Amino acid sequence: MRARKKGFFESDHFAKVLAEDVALAKQRMDNCPTEAHRRDFVRATHAAIEAQSWQLRMYLIEHVLDRKAAPHYEISALKEETYVINDKGEIYVQPKGYSLKVSLRLVLSILKRHGIPMHVDFCSAEWGNIDHAVKIRNRITHPKSMKDIEVSKEDAERCYHAYAYVHAMLLNAIFGSAIAALNAGPTAKKRSSFFSSAT
Repeated sequence: MRARKKGFFESDHFAKVLAEDVALAKQRMDNCPTEAHRRDFVRATHAAIEAQSWQLRMYLIEHVLDRKAAPHYEISALKEETYVINDKGEIYVQPKGYSLKVSLRLVLSILKRHGIPMHVDFCSAEWGNIDHAVKIRNRITHPKSMKDIEVSKEDAERCYHAYAYVHAMLLNAIFGSAIAALNAGPTAKKRSSFFSSAT
């Protein structure tokens, strides 16, 4: 028997741990609404958002893309990798991070190309919350003044809404790809699915 692919399920494990961190941080913040607890909540939500974004990209690689047919650069982009040649003419992989929004837009474009469109209003407040969450997290992580470490109730709410939005994207991608696979019919080329068992 072939071993089940690990990337998505490993990312699922640590994403769940970080989701629990969000729940605990929210509980502390609700019980004692201090700025210190709100800062902890912002850090927890941002870590969970990043984990879900990675989980979403691993899902695309393992359960949506056909690795034999997918462009190599597309998989590399999802893995946040680029290739560099050193002075000796040797090629090596170099990690290359992208902004959260760029990564999510990449995911959306790939899903659309595979017949799994997800409607996203890029002018909506929900999409805008992602920007706010990133700015708030960056501000408290790299503070230069007292004002930088101030976190209002509204700041915390925007971070939570961004977290919930990315989580919804992940679930929609999983169920959307499962439905697309079912609609393709038995004669379509069989692809790995989130619901398929290891063989």
